[in-house]
Amino acid sequence: MSKNHEEHQSPNGEYNHTDYSDKMPDLIFRYDKDFYPDDYTLPDPQVDPIIPGAHVTIDKVGIAPVDLPILSKRRDGDSPQVLQAQASLYCSLDDPHAKGLNLSRLYLLMHEAIKDQLSVDGISNALEEMAGKNGANHAYCKLRYKYPWTQKALRSRQPLTDAEREAGEYEMVEDGDHLQKISLKKLEGHIAYDTTLEGRYIKSPDGTPIFKFYLTIVYVYSSTCPCSFELARNAEELRGAAANAHSQRSRMETTIEFDLDNIIWIEDLVELHRRIIPTEVQVVVKRRDEQAFAELNGSNLLFSEDAVRLMYEGLDEWFNEGRIHDFRIVTNHEESLHPWNAIALTSKGIKDGLR
Repeated sequence: MSKNHEEHQSPNGEYNHTDYSDKMPDLIFRYDKDFYPDDYTLPDPQVDPIIPGAHVTIDKVGIAPVDLPILSKRRDGDSPQVLQAQASLYCSLDDPHAKGLNLSRLYLLMHEAIKDQLSVDGISNALEEMAGKNGANHAYCKLRYKYPWTQKALRSRQPLTDAEREAGEYEMVEDGDHLQKISLKKLEGHIAYDTTLEGRYIKSPDGTPIFKFYLTIVYVYSSTCPCSFELARNAEELRGAAANAHSQRSRMETTIEFDLDNIIWIEDLVELHRRIIPTEVQVVVKRRDEQAFAELNGSNLLFSEDAVRLMYEGLDEWFNEGRIHDFRIVTNHEESLHPWNAIALTSKGIKDGLR
């Protein structure tokens, strides 16, 4: 084997382990890492292209998903946070006789316009440049990532510090036959939200560019079936039967259209969900918190249609205040009673808007 390696060793010391030159002497089985061709010497299938199939326009041509670091501003005003996103970039192919787009250039554009840039600014730059270079009437950019934030425990408190004790910053609670001092601060944990930030470019009939921006979050919560709750209570009251209502982990996907001059923070949208549907899944749970969660579910019984109607009410307030231009809500209750899910969807109903 060493002789074989010596025979096929290149001058720079690299080996060719699959040299088929004995079988195909007209070919060179050695990679030339120093060769750099001029562009004009390379074939380009987009010049005088062969178009198979129907010569029609195409709504979207692009690439996805591309792993990309982005910068995201936080509502608290701290320095932008680096997040790992999966990006997609598309534009319309409006010439039915064109072969397509250079997908490698799309990646380079995305890398230059979005990587390490503030996410909204990066999307705007990418859309405008992509549409301009490709003569496209429509362009789309989407960033998917997890947005980390904090969540307070329902009841458990942080250990009371000496400074808090001396300053009287505590609460007195009963502990059996005694009173106990506890901190006013609740325990906190970290929770991440599946988030999508999307921008769309539309070329109006007079050539003026129109930009639309959308924010989507996935909010995960517990939903207790009202029907099951009543049936369980009936069994307990009439027959003394141990029974409990069935609950399920549920997902609400909410999309809003916002204005760059009036940005809705991710924290704003999460807090709206927490206020309207307070049974969010918990990350810091001691026994007192688990009991609190059971009580919270019992006082917030939810069918899937209840959930979307409640959230509609909250988002409609934002719409009437001019904070958002459109919205859509989709909820999915992963049934523990049935082998299927309960799903509900609603939207503001704007013409040509979100559906």
